Amino acid sequence: MKKYICLLILLEVIVFLTALEIIDSKGISHIYDNAELYKLETQELKTTREKDGIVRLNNWQGFRFDIWLKQQKLGDFATIRFESSDRYLVTLEKSEFDSLESYIVIAQDGIPFEEYMLRLIFPTLREMQWIKGLDRVVLENFHPLIRPTRFFLLQDTLKKYTLQKDLKPFVNIEGYYLSDVLMDLSPAEEKKVILYSRDGLKQSLTYPLHLQGAVLEKTPEDLYNLKSPQIPGGMWMKDLVYLQCDNYALISEDSINQLIRLAKILHWETTPEMQFRIVYKDSEELMNFTDALAEPQVFRGALYFEIF
Repeated sequence: MKKYICLLILLEVIVFLTALEIIDSKGISHIYDNAELYKLETQELKTTREKDGIVRLNNWQGFRFDIWLKQQKLGDFATIRFESSDRYLVTLEKSEFDSLESYIVIAQDGIPFEEYMLRLIFPTLREMQWIKGLDRVVLENFHPLIRPTRFFLLQDTLKKYTLQKDLKPFVNIEGYYLSDVLMDLSPAEEKKVILYSRDGLKQSLTYPLHLQGAVLEKTPEDLYNLKSPQIPGGMWMKDLVYLQCDNYALISEDSINQLIRLAKILHWETTPEMQFRIVYKDSEELMNFTDALAEPQVFRGALYFEIF
């Protein structure tokens, strides 16, 4: 009897690993067997990708995912998150998703993928926003990100920690364990972390799920790269300029003048009447929002600043 129960559990796990789970905005899980998805009518899709100066032409077979998703009638949503079996994440706002064609491809050059693997492709987006081994889609209602109550300068804050070498499990790098920084920003056991890089990549991750053991690598140019053993290398971020953990944030000094753009990207509520309160060691200064952004040198040496 015990062996029979174990066999049933094993079969359930195998089925789950070869199925696409879609969680609607009400939190209800819907399971679609990959083998059944492979039976849907497919069409040919061609993409070109350039890497190291070489242009590659790929022929795929699959079906329009965006059209199929509407046919499932799973309700409205504001953001859609795609997750792979190895925790690669891609998040899009509904308005962006609706403006794109997306495909679930199940074969390349007529050869089906092994073990009913699903691959998600956005032909007009960069390959880093494609998903290999798609196994989970989460439909979420939109909740604006809370504007931090306090901002600290990224470079000055990191100087407070001991620079370490060969941070396990990584080698030949120096930097800081992200957990040390996050613990000082929020006492919560589970923390929501927003990351933004200079090249415009935004990630919304959770500690410890995605960031246990993560490090901030310091480069010879005094830039900071995020690396985490919990997520694929394609999600690691180069030249991090903004890190928000719950209500506190770190921002690179040379990115402060981009706060208006950042506010739009992170969906903060803004008004023309907003002001900065800039706190130094022995004084503080109040400045109009746009005036301060026009003179970013006023933030140099600040302990922190607030927007109100």
